[in-house]
Amino acid sequence: MDFVREHKRLSTIILIVAILLLLFGTTFARYVYNVIHNHILESNEFYFNSSVLSMDGSEFKINNWDGVNPYTLTIDVNNKKNTLKSTKSDISYDIEVSCPSSVTCTLNKTSGVIYEASGTDSYQITVTPKDTFHEGDEVVVETKATSTSPYVKELKGTYTIGIETLDFTYNIEDNVGDKFFTLNLTNTSTYYEVTKAFSGYQVGDHLTIEEYNALTDDQKENCFSAEVTLSFVPKDIYLDMTNRKYLDRDANSETLEVVNNHNYVSGFSFKMDASSSEKIIFYKKDPKEDYTYPITNENSVIDVNVNIAE
Repeated sequence: MDFVREHKRLSTIILIVAILLLLFGTTFARYVYNVIHNHILESNEFYFNSSVLSMDGSEFKINNWDGVNPYTLTIDVNNKKNTLKSTKSDISYDIEVSCPSSVTCTLNKTSGVIYEASGTDSYQITVTPKDTFHEGDEVVVETKATSTSPYVKELKGTYTIGIETLDFTYNIEDNVGDKFFTLNLTNTSTYYEVTKAFSGYQVGDHLTIEEYNALTDDQKENCFSAEVTLSFVPKDIYLDMTNRKYLDRDANSETLEVVNNHNYVSGFSFKMDASSSEKIIFYKKDPKEDYTYPITNENSVIDVNVNIAE
């Protein structure tokens, strides 16, 4: 009885969960426990949250992995309840990940700290294939972030990553608080198509990577593997104009938009080699925005149109 008197709040929670467990089963009892536990933490002005993880376990389904190249998941955590309320101390947390034996899951760190001043932190999971995958296969990756100080709270998430055999994929890596984000482009096509006849090659002929590399620079201009066009609104995001693909863009492909009486790049086109990847940096007007695609956002802030060699 002394324990009950000294730990009245905890005893009440245990009693409620026990009753719910008997009446409704484990899942509902766990849900109610999480609600009550989170209420107690927030009454102490402790907030440990994420846009992708939750106490009950968020679930995501992604269908844009080629099953060949490593796939990176970026997980954010923060110390906020809303724009007005946040934890008035640093939060330390531990990180876990589990995945099937067909892949290797690597964390960029196993623990982290959300500093009061910044309010956010993040970690990355890199999923690397060990087996050969085919279109329609799936990989389930589970991750957990558990705060260890000043209070304990567990956030979980499950990612079902589907393999879709595409010649071209793209994604955006971003975090709340970052001043820029990265657009990743991958062309997995393994050949080139002739668009203008030359030296015995006819329009529509296919060249292997080795055959293409043996051509002169002028001859290469008559072939392509992927032609990419990027379009975006330069109001909230701005292109890094030192990017190599922008500097080597197709002639007359650049489009401009006037914002506050200044011309800003709003689009351009360029070629990508077969079996290649590119990274393009964009700066953000508001670092509080998170443009991660496709995990956090269903739509990309960058419109990517691709013409692949057929």
